[in-house]
Parts: sequence; C-alpha cells; structure tokens
Amino acid sequence: MMNTLRAFLRSVAGKRLLAGLLVVACQLAAAPLASAQPGKQSDIKLREDVLRALRDGKNFLKRHQQADGRFQLIAAAHGEYPVGITSLAILALINSDEPLDSPAIQNGLKFLRSLPPNKPVKVYEASLNVMALCAVGDLDRDRIRIARLVHALEETQCIKGPSKGLWGYDLKGRGNHRSEDRSNGQFAVLALRDAAAAGFQIDRNVWIRTHQHWMQNQLRNGGWGYRPGDAARGSMTAAGLSTLAITTRMLQDDSDVNEAGRPDCCLPATPPDAFEKGRDWLTRNFSVFTNPPGQTWHYYYLYGLERAARLGNVRFFGNHDWYREGARYLVRARNADGSWSEAANNNSLVTTSFAMLFLSKGLSRVVVNKLDYTSRGFKEDVKGDWNRHPLDVPNLVEFVDGLPGWPPRLTSQVLNLNRLSDATAQQDLNQAPVLYLNGSKSPPLNDMHVRWLREYIDEGGFIFAVANCGDGTFDKGFRSLVERMFPDGDASLQRLQSDHPVFRSEYPLPNAESIELYGVDFGCRTAIIYSPEDLGCIWQKWMRQNPPERSPALIQRIIRGNRIGTNILAYATGREPPVKLNSDGKSDGERTQQINRGLAEIAQLRHTGGWDTAPKALRNLLEGLNETVGLSVSVKRRVIPVTLDQLRQFPITYMHGRYRFSLGPAERNALRDHLSRGGLLFADACCGSKAFDRSFRDLVQQMFPDEKLERIPPDHELFSEAIGRKLDRLKIRRQVPGARTAALQNRTEEVPPVLEGIEIDGRLAVIYSRYDISCALENQASLACDGYLEEDAMKLAINVILYAMLQDVSGPTPHKGETASESSTTHP
Repeated sequence: MMNTLRAFLRSVAGKRLLAGLLVVACQLAAAPLASAQPGKQSDIKLREDVLRALRDGKNFLKRHQQADGRFQLIAAAHGEYPVGITSLAILALINSDEPLDSPAIQNGLKFLRSLPPNKPVKVYEASLNVMALCAVGDLDRDRIRIARLVHALEETQCIKGPSKGLWGYDLKGRGNHRSEDRSNGQFAVLALRDAAAAGFQIDRNVWIRTHQHWMQNQLRNGGWGYRPGDAARGSMTAAGLSTLAITTRMLQDDSDVNEAGRPDCCLPATPPDAFEKGRDWLTRNFSVFTNPPGQTWHYYYLYGLERAARLGNVRFFGNHDWYREGARYLVRARNADGSWSEAANNNSLVTTSFAMLFLSKGLSRVVVNKLDYTSRGFKEDVKGDWNRHPLDVPNLVEFVDGLPGWPPRLTSQVLNLNRLSDATAQQDLNQAPVLYLNGSKSPPLNDMHVRWLREYIDEGGFIFAVANCGDGTFDKGFRSLVERMFPDGDASLQRLQSDHPVFRSEYPLPNAESIELYGVDFGCRTAIIYSPEDLGCIWQKWMRQNPPERSPALIQRIIRGNRIGTNILAYATGREPPVKLNSDGKSDGERTQQINRGLAEIAQLRHTGGWDTAPKALRNLLEGLNETVGLSVSVKRRVIPVTLDQLRQFPITYMHGRYRFSLGPAERNALRDHLSRGGLLFADACCGSKAFDRSFRDLVQQMFPDEKLERIPPDHELFSEAIGRKLDRLKIRRQVPGARTAALQNRTEEVPPVLEGIEIDGRLAVIYSRYDISCALENQASLACDGYLEEDAMKLAINVILYAMLQDVSGPTPHKGETASESSTTHP
C-alpha cells in the first residue's frame, strides 16, 4: 500500500492533490502549535481563558468609570469610598496590562490627583491610593502626595496595647487600641512596601512593630484572625504570611558581618517558624471556593492567597496548585458582563478588581526555580542545605523585577524534587528558564535526577549553581554532577574568560577576569554557569533600604553580587523569560508517539563546524510541522555524511553550525550533484555565527562558481499563503555594536523575512539564513544571539519545508546508473 501511495504522489495528479492539501491545511492552521488532549484542559487553554477573563474584566471596569474619572456603581454600597475603589480599579487595570496612557487610567489618575490635601481620611483608601500612584511610577508628579500619605500611615500605626503594630480605619491619631484590625494592617504594609520600592524612606520602627505583632499573635494552629483573639480565617492567615514576608525582608540586620563588610556565609539564615505554621494552616484548610473555614469576603481572600504564595515563592499548598485551581474557578465563576460578584459584597467593582489581581499577578513570569533536593515529602524542608539563604533567589529576582528592558511581574518559586516523576519532571522543570542549585554539601542526586537535569538542558533549560559556605564539598559534588550529566565528554565545566557575553549581558562588569565563573558550553550557548563564590549569601543581604550603620564595604559587595546574578539571568533568558502557562502538558514522548512514520524524512548533514550545535532543532521543527499543518512527517532525526549514496535517499537536507568548516572535493561534488538533480538544502548560521557564515558562502561558491547567494525577494511564493503562512514581517534580534567594556545591547526589529538562496531551473535549491533559526527552534537563543525570535523562526522554517515538499514530491532525479525506484529508497 505504501508503494502505491508513493507512486501516486509522484504522479502529476498526486502532486497537485498534495499541494492543494498543504495549502488548505496551512490556511486552517490559525490555532496555537500545541493543543490539549481531548477532555483535558492544558495550561495553554487555561491561559487563553484567563486572558479572555482579564479582557472582559477590564471592559466591565471601564463601563463603570464616571465622567470625573472615578470608578463607582451609582447605587452600590461602599460608594462613599470612591478613592479606594478607584485606586483598586487602577491597580487591577495596570496589572492586567492596560497601557498607562489609556483614557481609563489617565482619567482615574486625574480624579485621584484632584483630591484636596486632607483626602483621603481612611487607611484603606490611603493605602490603595499610594499603591496605585506607585504602580504608575510618575514620581515627579506624585511624590508630594505619596510622601504625605506615607507619613500619615506611619503616624497612624498603633504603638501600644494588644493592637500595637496594627492600623484602624481612620487615618488620624494613634487609634483607640481596640478598633485596629489586621485587614487594615496588611493594606498599610502593602502601601509602605510599594513606597519603599519607589524610593521613599520608611521608619524602621514601623516595620519592627508590625513584625512583632504578627509574630507574637499567631494562633497555636498556625492561623491568624481578624483581631487579636479571633478565630483563624483564610484571608487573615494569607495576610499574616504576606506581611511577614515583607517585614522579614525589611528587617535584616548585619550582626553577622565583620569589619571588612564580609557576612558569615556559613551561618544559616533559618526562616521564622511562623511561615511553616501559616502554610500548614492554609494547606489543611485550603479552598478556592470560599474564604476558609467558610467566611465571607471570598474574593478578598483570593487576592490575599495570591500575594501570600507569590511573596513566599510557593507553588503548592500541600497537593494544591493554588494558581491553577484558583484560575480555573475564576474563569468559570465570572458573570456574563465580565464581572465577578458575591452575596456578602454587593460592589462588583471591588470583587472584580480582586479577581483580576489574582489572575494577573498570579501570571507573573517565573524566572527561577530554586531546587529543594532534601525534602522527603510534599512539605518543604525549610532547614535543608538547599535553603541556607532563604532570600537569595527571591531577593535577586525582586531586584531584577522592574529593571528597564525586562517584562513586568517577575517571580521565583521553589521546586520540590520529591514531587517530580518521570511523567512530570520536564513539564515542572520547564516552568522556569533557570534552575538554581546551591548548598554547602554535595547534592544527593541519583541517576534518575541526573537524567532529568540533562533532559532539562537538552530542552533549552539553564542551570545556575552556587556553592554556599565555601568549604569545597559542594564544589566537588557539582563538578562530579556535570560529569555524570555528560558521560561521553561532549561538554565539560570550564572557566569563563573575560570576553564571555555574560560579563556584560546587563551590566559591564569591571575586572571580569577576577570574577570566578565556570560554564558548560552545550549547543548554542553556555547552558550551565557555576559560581564557587557564595553569591547567594550576598543576595540574602540585599534590601530596598539599607539598615542604619550598614558597612559601605558590604553595600559594594551587594551591588557587585546583584550585578553578577542579574547578568547571569539576563544571559540565560535574553531578558525575555517565558510567560506562565505556556505548556500543553504533553511530554516529548507523548508527542512523538502521536506522529507516525510517514510521508517524508529530512536528513541533517554531518560536518566539522558544529553540525550538532542545536541537536533538537530539526526534531522540533518537524513536530511543529506535524502539529500545525497536520502532515505525517517522521520526526526521527536522520544524520548522514555528505556522500552520494546517502544524499540520494533524502530530497530535503538540512545543516547548521557555529564554527568554520569545509567539505572535501568528493563531498562538494556529491552535494552539488544532489542539488542539481532536484534536492534542496536548508541551512542557517547558529546564533548568526560569522565563522559558519563565511564557510557556508565559500562552500556555495565552490559548488556553483557562476552563482552566488542572493536575497530571496519578500514577494517570493516561499513567504506566501500559497505555500504556508503569509510572512510579511518577522521579528529578528540583533546585537547593537558597542565597546567590549559596555553592556550588551540588542534590538528587536520587525522586518521582511531575510533569506538567501541559489536557484536551479527556476526552483530554489539552496535556502540559507545568516540569522539564527536553529537555536531559536530549541528555545536556546540568548542576548548574544543574532537571529529570529522563537515563534517567527518556527513559522519561517515550516514555510521552507513546505516549499521544498511542494517543489518535487518524488525526490531528486535518479543519478546515473540508477532506476527511479532505487532513487526513492527509504533510509533503513
């Protein structure tokens, strides 16, 4: 039957039918590249639902903005608090990526800025007002108003009695020591935190009083109530966890720092037991359907749950993936008009804003997974060797969050190795582009764990390792781990030289030769970077505001340590960490099993210039081709030497590389003969490698001395809907030339597709890109990589393969002495 099918496809009618099917399939391929299994909602589908809910929620809020800019339901309760509701709505819009210059936000700000100096007079409103103005970030315009409100909040905190460290409702005096509550208290702390991040100096005593109250008034069961003596609530327990996460960061001291400004990195910074107890309470009482144990203010609780989890770098409470469960609930619970509502709170502007803040902030991009490799169950081992510096990664990511050129809302989370299995390991590891591995001892990883880490690297992941305490045990163990990951010796740990791009990927680091970093070059980039210096100990010390009498030497160490860490994250992610919920939930094995060996195979050419730089690029391309167009193309990679016997079996060949290479006369003659008889070669320079580019151009000139590579015009059918997708403009990242002592700069441009080619008998026989495609297909592109962005690289490569298939389904013309059947033999 297969021979009959091949014979039909070689016929004119067969070619026409296939061409028609390809065109129709491509025109119908408007869906994302990955889809969910039947009956199972993928992360991609959930993300689509979340974004749709946020869009509808924004429209609902905008419909209820009044002429003067305030957001208000005319006949609703709480209408007497327009400042708080307007500020809350602005926060929800900003975090849902409404442009700052949109009429809704600008008109809302106009209302807030028109308030008289004695307004607002309530703690909730004042706190939300500060948070909204800080989120906008126009300090030249709002500095005086923010400073006044911050001072009023500081002066209003209760300073004695059982409510010491809390706030009441009124923004005046010191309260009566009975009306203060933890709800007002958490909003005041959130406002002061945002003000501190914006550069306002906050009275340290305010943080001390707040911290002491929440630490001293935690219930024995681990929760917190609304007021001292009240039973625990989910909303207030979430408030306790987020408040302590803030105050713990604000109240670090330098008692472990010597006169030279060096902290004692061998002294573990154990987190307070209150965190573990509070998380245990939420685990036991977890719900996304109510404010546990069944209280009102459900959406207020969800907003607090998001904050407690995000500030605590928590993905799971027990077995509960808090964001996915909450997001699935919220996308189902919204009303037809885009709002959310609940019986106990009849102001849908408030509930809608809380729901939007949960959905949008919970979508924060996870930049780093910090690996917990000592926990034996699902409960986090907070005192394990992996957590000697609990605030190391959280502080580094918080420092990076908000830097120019980075996307908004970045976070980190802890990944419990004990939760992983063969079925879930890669999906969970790939939720962050960087895996952070640290400790003072050799990490106790078995062979299965090592395989997972290698597969993570193969899939485009990046490992950042740091030795703590510096006694050499972790160093020896990590070097052994790298050898176990690469047993064939195809990669090894080497000292990074001062010209490596990591030393200027964000900040130009002076004296780079004195910074001891080791790396593993694998594929398109350095895939592992290791620091024997305890950088985590330094990140642990970073604070928004330095404490009194902090050593200038320590401040300089922190600046240096943060810049090294930031450079490594910038190099690893290209300042573009992937969005959350970007996986279809399928493993590579599941995808491969769904694709049968079938219509076509493509061979990759072996050569001496890094032929295997991006080993999974071709497979990823073929999977994308199958999933997008619906063809049955074998995803099994065929690697062949450049010989006539091998080439004749594959109408389409592919090659890439990073280094100089050359082919011998026999290889050149075989490839030229193959291309002249109907074959097609698709090639690209990995990361825009100039060395490979020169060699490839030399090769083409040697094979075709009367021809040269010419730019394929943008109106060529290769880029048209007649072949696949219409490709008018694609995104290319290019480095901006600059001094080697300056920070790496690159720009992303939208340009017509840039490909070059050689035509033989009216068809393209060579299609070449001097800009990277292969590394992008592996999601391995970095700041130092000139090439197409991932999504556009896939679109362009798919069009190239479809063009090749449509040119000559039957393959090359038989070589001298061969029959047609011999020429079409399938590679065994």
